[in-house]
Amino acid sequence: MNLQQLLARYIEHQKIKNISEILQNNDTVQRLQMSGMSGSQEAFILAAISQSIDNLNLLVAFDKEDAAYIQNDLTSITNQNKIHFFPDSFKRPANFEELNTSNVLQRTELINKVISSNPAKQWVVTYPEALFEMVVAPHVLAEAKIEINTGETLDIDFLISVLVEYGFERSDFVYEPGQFSIRGGIVDVFSYGNEFPYRIELFDVEVESIRTFNPGNQLSIQNISKVAIVPNINTRFTQEQKTSLFQILPKKTILWIKDMEAMLDLSRFRPLAFSFIIRG
Repeated sequence: MNLQQLLARYIEHQKIKNISEILQNNDTVQRLQMSGMSGSQEAFILAAISQSIDNLNLLVAFDKEDAAYIQNDLTSITNQNKIHFFPDSFKRPANFEELNTSNVLQRTELINKVISSNPAKQWVVTYPEALFEMVVAPHVLAEAKIEINTGETLDIDFLISVLVEYGFERSDFVYEPGQFSIRGGIVDVFSYGNEFPYRIELFDVEVESIRTFNPGNQLSIQNISKVAIVPNINTRFTQEQKTSLFQILPKKTILWIKDMEAMLDLSRFRPLAFSFIIRG
């Protein structure tokens, strides 16, 4: 029996159907506790329940390692790219001076997806330390974006000044977030809000094409019609411009908590529509 067949068995189980029916009652806050699970059974149950509902799911694991395992299990079981990992921003625990650029990118990218795309059946897997960090308020992030569209005119000097102001570093080639390069009519920018850098080709002052590319081999990945360049969320914005991740999630988000005690400090934030506790 393969993973999809096993998942189908879980989906058809009466207890899974009962939980799904409770979740579809959006008029009241529901709180349930699940226990007795072991191994990957937890991920199968969560994946099966999410197949019947259209809400965004936020799962708070015990710690970073536990969150990584769950994210990997859910991705393997569902075979979809809707399982997102939300890490903290730092290279080492309790060391708030040294940022992990890759983690900053993941956080920024996820925030963009949450506020700009359809959250149906999406999963955000995280852990308490990552939630304690504030995120930029959506309206502040929207105002800070640099949007470029094909067919529009682009002032290179203005773009350079804005990128420098946002903390981007000019280099010969881009290979990590926060870098940009200009070679003739080609502008490469590695935004903090996208997995791959953008290549913007100009015809005189008009944007002729935009595409993402692999910085390792310089090969194009996808042609796109517009791009939104996002600055470094952790260094560009003040604390007054930041808020809790809970404040930007859709109102009907389902919250799955594995360790309630670790979440007590988050109780000052507004409650979500549903609250679940999972115990292995």
